[in-house]
Amino acid sequence: MRKLLFLLCLLPLAACVDMDLTLKIDGDNATVSSTVTMGPEGYQMMASSGEDMCEDGVATTLDNGDYQCTTEMTGTIDEMIAELEAAEEGMDPDQTAKIEKLEDGNVRVSFDLAEMKASVAEGGMDPGMLMMMQQMLVGRNLTFTIEGQIVETNGTMSDSSDMATLIIPLDKFAMQDPSIPDSFVTIVTP
Repeated sequence: MRKLLFLLCLLPLAACVDMDLTLKIDGDNATVSSTVTMGPEGYQMMASSGEDMCEDGVATTLDNGDYQCTTEMTGTIDEMIAELEAAEEGMDPDQTAKIEKLEDGNVRVSFDLAEMKASVAEGGMDPGMLMMMQQMLVGRNLTFTIEGQIVETNGTMSDSSDMATLIIPLDKFAMQDPSIPDSFVTIVTP
């Protein structure tokens, strides 16, 4: 997850990245998993840079040639809160995430997408490069999923109320599309 900023810097060249971040809350325990999938060109570029985007995860080469890195961390909700509080502010999803215990016993999970959008906007990319990047990102997504007994969400809730999802098309994200919300908030009963 900490490699997101590096990946976004390479997006104009790599062009083929999907990112999925899932938080599952089950009682007092939580599991965070992330999956980054990129095309062979993007992987070759990462490998030639010397950056190991999967040093903390499991790397897999898919049948279609794409490269995938999956990481997972399990702990108590309190441990997850402490981990997030220790993260420096920035653009990575784990640096814009917050988990809070509410007075009613529920847990509020939020991602500050405004902070991530501001970081992209401050990147200083010229408009021509930005337009090229947008075209290359069509069909690529950043997906947030919260699993558990969902009370409410500003994302999409499953019919069984056990999953909330927000899918952000990366081409719209790069262009600061106003349809992208400033936050993804979900309240879960542990």
